[in-house]
Amino acid sequence: METPKQSQKELMEITWIKGVQLDVKVRGHRILTDQPLEEGGTDEGMTPVEMLVASLGSCIGYFAVRFYQRHEFKTAGLRVAMEWGYAEQPHRIGSLTAHVHLPVKLDSTMRDRLQKVLDGCTIHNSIRIAPKIEVRLSTPH
Repeated sequence: METPKQSQKELMEITWIKGVQLDVKVRGHRILTDQPLEEGGTDEGMTPVEMLVASLGSCIGYFAVRFYQRHEFKTAGLRVAMEWGYAEQPHRIGSLTAHVHLPVKLDSTMRDRLQKVLDGCTIHNSIRIAPKIEVRLSTPH
């Protein structure tokens, strides 16, 4: 079996702030993650699970926008609503549904083409074909 070609590694830093809040930094951008009150947080940011769902939804949205722009369709009104449910053993997201609301009606050929494009978004592919995940621990020297 051929080993998939690996691209350049990307870096992100996640640092504890207080309570269960974490500061996520990448390329000069910052996101605060937190947990709801009932989970010990102060509900000041999205949870990591919500960020994963948002990542998929915004990736699908980006691919839809680029498709519409490429075909010179209007993009105003395009939106993606994400729905998810949990599964157990192990606890995880068990189902994800992206409801893509199109601002312009497409014929069946264009709908099929758009569906194929959206099914191939980077995050969708990364979930379907699971990446190798390593957790490496380090301690102060």
